[in-house]
Formats: sequence, structure tokens, C-alpha cells
Amino acid sequence: METYSYLNIFETKGLEYILLILFMIMFVFLYRYTKAGIKNDRD
Repeated sequence: METYSYLNIFETKGLEYILLILFMIMFVFLYRYTKAGIKNDRD
């Protein structure tokens, strides 16, 4: 029974970059949403 599994760090780079891009896109939408909420509160 093999208890050690080999993980290649270069195979996960694509997934990490996709997650990073999605996080940045969602952060932009969240920033715009909060800025729009602040503008509406000032009126």
C-alpha cells in the first residue's frame, strides 16, 4: 500500500492562475458594487 502520492507543483499552476484571475474579477465587481452603494447612501 502506497501512502506517499507525488504532487507536481507545475501541474497545479494553471488552476492557481485561473483562481487568481477569477478572484481579481470578483474583487472588481465587489468594489464597484460597494462604491455604487456608497453613492446612493449620500443622496
